Amino acid sequence: MKVLIITGGKINSNLLKEYLKSHSYDYIIAADGGGAYAKEAGIIPDLLLGDFDTLDKQVLKEYQEMGVEFMTFPPEKDYTDTHLALITALAKNPEQITIFGATGTRLDHTLANIGLLTLAVHADVKAEIIDENNRIQMMKDHLTIKKEEAWGKYISLLPYTEKVAGIDLEGFLYPLHKAELTIGISRGISNELVKEQGTISIESGLLLVIESRD
Repeated sequence: MKVLIITGGKINSNLLKEYLKSHSYDYIIAADGGGAYAKEAGIIPDLLLGDFDTLDKQVLKEYQEMGVEFMTFPPEKDYTDTHLALITALAKNPEQITIFGATGTRLDHTLANIGLLTLAVHADVKAEIIDENNRIQMMKDHLTIKKEEAWGKYISLLPYTEKVAGIDLEGFLYPLHKAELTIGISRGISNELVKEQGTISIESGLLLVIESRD
């Protein structure tokens, strides 16, 4: 099963519509303000959840009339709407989760949402955050990136734990063998693929892999 989460950060609705022309999902969750983006893109979610402090009441009414399932939470809660959406998605034992709207002008929410990828990686579920310029994944063992499917020219590696050890890169402009990256060091920024696919392997730690385009 593949799950799509549309949440309330910044989303280019045209990008979302184009992306869904070539990518299909079995279950779609809209988290609060993400419901407005779903409507703009012509998407009817399977589930709408959140405290609904940002979603227009008319949009709520339209989804109710469509028979969309709702999960309502109080505004004062321990978890963000995106966090609740990810927990709900993981409960379905998916193979993959894609999140749109996890980045935007609120840096606190962006960083928190990137941190949520740890929940997926520990559950052995492939998860990715996508916006207009970036695709963000977190890994704990192996990852393959095909050049034709890469989100952008640049591929950056950022340690999410204090240290990531045993890093091997093949198919990249700057290969690595049994290398180590530590937080605060920028050595892993702006690598590029030079072969049709690149492979990343690590022995320990958690590594953020960010594919970027200008």
